[in-house]
Amino acid sequence: MKQTSPQLLKSALLINAGFSVLCALICLLFASSLAHIMGIAPWMLYTLGVGLLLFAADATFTATRPRINLMFAKLITGADVLWVVGSMVILIFFPGSLTFNGQLIVELVAIAVAVIATLQAVGIKQLSPSGTQTA
Repeated sequence: MKQTSPQLLKSALLINAGFSVLCALICLLFASSLAHIMGIAPWMLYTLGVGLLLFAADATFTATRPRINLMFAKLITGADVLWVVGSMVILIFFPGSLTFNGQLIVELVAIAVAVIATLQAVGIKQLSPSGTQTA
C-alpha cells in the first residue's frame, strides 16, 4: 500500500537543515582551527559555512510548508547527492589536497549526507504518484 504521509520527508528535510546549520556554525566559528586540521584555507570554510546556512534555510522552508513541494525536495536531495559525489571526487582524485584528518572529516560528513539523502528519497517516493518516480 502506498503511504501518503509526508512525515518521513518532512523529518528528513528538517534533519538535513539541522545538520547543515551545525556544520555551518562549526565552519564559521572554528574556521582557523578546522582549516589547519584539514589542510585547507580558512576562507573555504567561511564560504562553505555561509552556503550551508542558505541551504539549511531552503530545506527548512521546503519542510515547513503545509504541502511539501516535491520539486524542491528533489532539488535538495539532488544537491545532497552532488555533495556525496563531490566528496568522493576530492578523496579519490585529489587525496593530497587534504590532511588525513581532513579526509576523515570529508568522509564522515559524506556518509551523514548520504543517509539523509536516502531518507529524503524514500520520503519522496512515498509521496510521488506511482510510475512517475524519477528521483
